[in-house]
Amino acid sequence: MQAANKNSSKLVRAWFYVPLGITIILAVNFGVDSIFYKFSVSFPASVTCMVLLFFALIASESLLGTHKTRKLVNIIDVPAGWSLRWMGIFFTPSFVLLPLSPPIGIIEVMIIIAIFVIGFFIMMAMAAWITRSLQLALGVSRRSRSQRAEELGRQTPDLSTGDLNSPVNAVEALNPTTVLTQIPLPPPKAELWAARISANLDVAIFVGLFAFIGIPLYYSTGYAMPLHLAVNVLAWFGALSVTPKWKEYLHPVLVSSLATVLVIWALAEIRGDSLTTTLHAYRTGAKYIQLWRNATSKQDLLPGAGDVFGTLLDASIVALALPMFQYRRELRTHFISIVIPNVAISVGSLLAYPPLCYACGISAARSLAFASRSLTLALAVPATVNLGGDVNTAAALAIISGILGAVLGARILRWLRVPDDDYVTRGVTLGVNSSAIATSVLLRTDPRAAALSSLSMSLFGTITVLFTSIPPAAAFVRGLVGL
Repeated sequence: MQAANKNSSKLVRAWFYVPLGITIILAVNFGVDSIFYKFSVSFPASVTCMVLLFFALIASESLLGTHKTRKLVNIIDVPAGWSLRWMGIFFTPSFVLLPLSPPIGIIEVMIIIAIFVIGFFIMMAMAAWITRSLQLALGVSRRSRSQRAEELGRQTPDLSTGDLNSPVNAVEALNPTTVLTQIPLPPPKAELWAARISANLDVAIFVGLFAFIGIPLYYSTGYAMPLHLAVNVLAWFGALSVTPKWKEYLHPVLVSSLATVLVIWALAEIRGDSLTTTLHAYRTGAKYIQLWRNATSKQDLLPGAGDVFGTLLDASIVALALPMFQYRRELRTHFISIVIPNVAISVGSLLAYPPLCYACGISAARSLAFASRSLTLALAVPATVNLGGDVNTAAALAIISGILGAVLGARILRWLRVPDDDYVTRGVTLGVNSSAIATSVLLRTDPRAAALSSLSMSLFGTITVLFTSIPPAAAFVRGLVGL
C-alpha cells in the first residue's frame, strides 16, 4: 500500500504537474519568440527567457524577500528540475539525423576531424589559462578556496545505512534473539512482478507505449512519433545502464542515438520505408512554435519524436536559470573572469576558424559552421544561419564538442594543472567549449561550476549571435571564405 501511494504521487507529479509547468514555460517562450518574429530578431527565445528568469528571481529576492522567493523557486523547480534531469536525451535528435547530412568526401572529413580536434584542445587551453590568470591577477582564487574550505567545514558527514543497520558489536550479532525463528514464505509471483514494475515504472510505461500504442499506430496509419519516442527513450535508459567504467567512453547520447537509428531503421524496413523516409518522420519540423503559430491555419504536419525532444530542450535551456540563481553570489564575484574569456574566444572563433578551414580545403558553408563549433545547439543554429553556413555541420560540431567536454573535460583540465576546487575555471572553460551537454554533467558533479558554465555558455552564445546579427560583421566573416 505504501509503495502504491508513493507511485501514485510520483505519477501525479510526473504526468500532471510537470507537463503543466513545461506548458507554462513553453507558452512564455512562445510569447517572446512571437515578439522576436514580429521584429525580425534572430535570437533564440529560450536563452532570452533563461536570462529573464534569472533576473526576475534576483528582483524577487530584493522585493519579496528570501523566504517567498524560495517558495517560488520550489514551484518552478517541479518542471525545471525534471527538464534538467532529462536534458541529455534532448540532444540525441542531432545525432539521429546525421545520415540526412549532405554527402561529403573522405578527405574533407579527415580535415574537419583534424581541425576540430586540434581546435578543441587549443580553445580549452586558452579558456582555462585566460580565466585562471584573471583570477590570480584579481586575487579572487584565494578567496574562493577559503570560502570553499569554510563550507566543507560546516558540513556534517553522512551516516551510511550500513552503520545504522549493523549490530553494535559481535556479541549482539551472535545473540540468538536476533535470529529469525521462522523463515517467511516467499511472496507470490504477482507481487514480485508488481515490485519489479514499481522499481522500473518509467521503463514499464515506455515499453507499454512501444508495444500497445507505437507499433499498432505506426503499421496501421504510418504515424511514427509514439514508436520513435518510445524507442529513443528506451535506448536512453539502456545507455544509462552501461557500467561507469565504460560510460566514460560510451557517452549515453552517442550510444542511445546509434541504437535509435538502428532500431527505427529496422522497423521502417519491415514497413517498406527507407532510412531517409523514417528519419524525415522522426523530425518533421513541427515544434511547438510552428504548431502554435499556425494553429488557425489548416495543416497536416504532425510532430515527430525529434520535434518533441527539441521542444523540451527549449524548456531545459530556460531551466538553467535555477542553478545560476542558486549560485548568484559566485557569479557576481567572478563576473570579470567570465566576460573576458567569452568575448576573446567568441571573436577569435569568428575570425580564425572560417578562413583556416577554407584554406585547408573545407567548403565555404562548412567553414562558416565552424564559427559556431562550441555554441549550445539553441544558439549555434541561428548564428550559423546568420552567416549562411551549413546548419547540419554546425549541429554535429556543437553536439560532439559537448560530448568531448563531458567525457574528456575533467582530464584535460588536470593536464592543464587546473585545481579540482577551482570551480570558476572549470565552469567557464567547459561552458565556452562544450555548452549545455557539459553543463548537464556538471549539474551532477559540481553544481557551482555548472552555474558558471550556464552563464558562460549563454554569454558566449549571445555574443556570437549578436556579432553575426550585425550585417557588416556577418558580411566580413563571409568574405573570409570568398562569399
